[in-house]
Amino acid sequence: MNKTFLFFFWVIPKLLIAQTDTMFVEMANGSTQAYAVTAINQITFSQTPTSVKELEQMHNILRSFTLRQNYPNPFNPTTTIEYEIPHAGNVDVSIFDIQGRKVRELEKTAHNAGSYKVVWDSRNDVGRIVASGTYFYRVQFNGSQLVNKLLLLK
Repeated sequence: MNKTFLFFFWVIPKLLIAQTDTMFVEMANGSTQAYAVTAINQITFSQTPTSVKELEQMHNILRSFTLRQNYPNPFNPTTTIEYEIPHAGNVDVSIFDIQGRKVRELEKTAHNAGSYKVVWDSRNDVGRIVASGTYFYRVQFNGSQLVNKLLLLK
C-alpha cells in the first residue's frame, strides 16, 4: 500500500527580512514618524536649528555609533560584522559564547570616523574552529558598547 504525503509550507515574509533597527522621530505636529536606521538619509528637517547646541545634537543623531546585524546569519564558516563610528576613537570587536566567555578578539585598534567591516572565520583565539551554536559579538567604542547575536550552523 502506497501512502502519499503532501506537505504545505507557508513562509511568513516578515521572517525572511533581516532585523532592522528603527528610529522614531517626533514631528512638530506631535505625531511620531518611524524610520529604519538604514534609511536615515531620508529624514529632512524643515526648521533650522535655533542654536549651535541643537545643530550639534542633530548631527550626533545622524552620525551615531552603529552596529549592524552580521551577514550571513546563520552562517558557516564565515560571517561579516559591520559597524560605524561617528568620530575617531578606539574600537574593540570581540566574540562571546552563550555563557559570556570571550571566544575571540577580532579587532582592537584606533579608527577614524567611518564604516568598517570585520570577518569572523568561526575560530577561537587559539585557532580552533568553535562548535555550532549561538554567539554574541560586541563592539566597544570610546566607553560605549553594542551587542548582537549570531548563529553558527554546521
